[in-house]
Amino acid sequence: MEDSYTYSPDSFDLEIKWVGSCIFVVSIMYTFLISRLTIVPPTIPTMIAPPDPKRTLRLRSMHADLENRKRRIARTPFPLLDLPPELGLLILSHTAEWPETFANLALVSRKIQGMAYEACLPRMPIRLISEVHVQSFDKFLLCKPHLAAYVQHLWVTPLHEEYYPAAIRILKKCKRVVSLALNGRVLEEAVTSPHVGYRIRHKRCRKLTLLYTARDGWASLLSSEFPGQGSALQFMQQITHLRLVGDVVPAHLPLPSLRVFSYALNRNNLNLVHGERMLKDKESLPSLHSVVLVGERRAGVGGVRITKMKDSRVFVFEVPQARTELEMWCDNTLGKGFWQICAD
Repeated sequence: MEDSYTYSPDSFDLEIKWVGSCIFVVSIMYTFLISRLTIVPPTIPTMIAPPDPKRTLRLRSMHADLENRKRRIARTPFPLLDLPPELGLLILSHTAEWPETFANLALVSRKIQGMAYEACLPRMPIRLISEVHVQSFDKFLLCKPHLAAYVQHLWVTPLHEEYYPAAIRILKKCKRVVSLALNGRVLEEAVTSPHVGYRIRHKRCRKLTLLYTARDGWASLLSSEFPGQGSALQFMQQITHLRLVGDVVPAHLPLPSLRVFSYALNRNNLNLVHGERMLKDKESLPSLHSVVLVGERRAGVGGVRITKMKDSRVFVFEVPQARTELEMWCDNTLGKGFWQICAD
């Protein structure tokens, strides 16, 4: 017997009411849950404690004391003379790169002047070019001959021949020169003079920069056939670093102690081959380790660029066009030039 369903309007209205009530209750619960999950609880403002008056006064007192100490230090001279002598000389030696600072130190007092001479002269690259420089340094060594023993780096290239005798006198007095730069004519006259007393006999010179030496001058420096030229060859054979400025590069250099050789880069005839050939000449140059060709960069911008040739110890050292030979020599004497960069 099948069940029968009898439609009643009252029961339908009751179901509609229950469904509406359920929907209303569910929506309220959903809204309540969402609000509880999304509402950020209000932050409770932190209470800033009032500053401690005693602590504030103590900090102000410490700051004022520190400022007073700074002012006293600024007004009080540096106690250089109270330091151990070795430490004082070490501090002063760092001024060797700045001639103006060195000159000011020499005016402080006799004690500081003597310390500055002892500390700075062995490291300072001394440059004598104009007639004023040559004559002034010549008189300086005449008045203080003992200071010539401190000079180790000397650039002397007088502009006129009338100052060559003064330049040679300076060379003769500075017997402990390690790094020397001069033109070929001055060196030729200094080491090949027929007068033995006029001839220099330096035994510590290892780094030599020669400016514009003629082929005849090289023949005099490297030959021992004539009187006086044996001492010239002896002087050249002690050189370990040789830099040539100019177009003349001798084809044969009997220099057994030479380790680094440098000459001008010529882009027209690609004179790299000459350096490679010298590296292979173990008979005349048994100690030669590196060849450095120095030239200007083609582009007008940029700093120093170093290129090492493949399978050889030939380096191309390109510098900006404004870089002078004197500046490069100073860098070498101070230990930051191509002598050091291209040695490894």
